[in-house]
Amino acid sequence: MAKVKGQKGTGGGANSHLRARLSYLYNAAIYLQNAAKQSKNDDIDNTGNSGEVKMMSTPSRIVPHVMDSSTVSGKDSLCGSGTEKPGVPLPQISRVCISQMRGVSLKSQLRLPIEQKRSFCKRCDTLLIPGANCTQEIRNASRGAKKPWADVRIVRCNTCGTEKRFPQTERRSKKLSQRKKEQKEQKSSEQGHPAAPA
Repeated sequence: MAKVKGQKGTGGGANSHLRARLSYLYNAAIYLQNAAKQSKNDDIDNTGNSGEVKMMSTPSRIVPHVMDSSTVSGKDSLCGSGTEKPGVPLPQISRVCISQMRGVSLKSQLRLPIEQKRSFCKRCDTLLIPGANCTQEIRNASRGAKKPWADVRIVRCNTCGTEKRFPQTERRSKKLSQRKKEQKEQKSSEQGHPAAPA
């Protein structure tokens, strides 16, 4: 008996395992980036002005640290020789997760949602967090910024210096005559005279 077209199994649709993998990699990148940011804030809070370390509070969650390749190969002793090299920083692992996510989406030809696609730098795979590792500003290249539909949000990655541009407003959908009519009404209301009926 042939399978009826249009029926889907309970598996959640085609490529559900790939979508789950993309979601996992994205959430892991966010977690690692936030953990790095939190550990940096904890280091700042725990050091005093004189350089002494204050009493450290127990963290609410344990963040795994990756060992350096020289430590794993046996060049440095694991017992602690006094000069321990820091492992791979967490933002680097976050970048690896974003890179893998992009590779999976390209290979499987699945589009990423716009929120995810705009949240990382396409050049260096850094997860963009406003104020932490990227800057945002809105520019209007029209003369005197008279055209409100020309607003563009520019996100600049502080890691590699790449700028991404996103239009902010909807496209012009009103006709020229309608826009002129609204401008006349606006000018007349500013001057205090009622607008003439059209």
